Amino acid sequence: MVFEAAGRRVLVTGASSGIGAALARRLAGRGAVVGLVARRPERLADVLADCRRTSPESMMWVADLGDAASVDQLGSRVWHELGGIDVLVNNAAVPKRRAVDALDPADVEAVMAVNFFAPMRLTLALLPRMLQRRRGVIVNVASVGGRLGIIHESAYCASKFALCGWSESMAVDLHGTGVSVKLIEPGPVDTEIWDQPGSE
Repeated sequence: MVFEAAGRRVLVTGASSGIGAALARRLAGRGAVVGLVARRPERLADVLADCRRTSPESMMWVADLGDAASVDQLGSRVWHELGGIDVLVNNAAVPKRRAVDALDPADVEAVMAVNFFAPMRLTLALLPRMLQRRRGVIVNVASVGGRLGIIHESAYCASKFALCGWSESMAVDLHGTGVSVKLIEPGPVDTEIWDQPGSE
């Protein structure tokens, strides 16, 4: 099944670099109106400028997805300002490259906040509107680390395992509603996530 991007309104989190930035540029190049979300305003503005060359209605929102209150407000705001959302791409993620005996609960909770709770919150914020019109796609970008444990990435893997289970169960629950769920599990990709130190 080929995805027709033209005219679709697509929200991409983690859009200031890596997979999110590349995806946003590709979607805009194919005629989608792209909504970009990330923490770094300068980097996000660069991606938006590229997107607007082919998709002038594209927009950006600077947000810390580790902040639950910020995420809760983001869904409604983006839906209104972008004119609806056809596709939500939950792509933002952070690593925590530490052996398990060097972690404390706050480390793990910070990773879960971005990698699992933010996608969950954004999805639940947008889902009622998608269900009402019986149309929408939710794309969750997990990882092979959501299926296999990776050395010194127990917090990251836990968050991605959670995202995989959430996605698969949600897909079953939403069968026949017109809202579909896609789960992406990439292997290692050469992005900035590898350059981040263990503290994030």
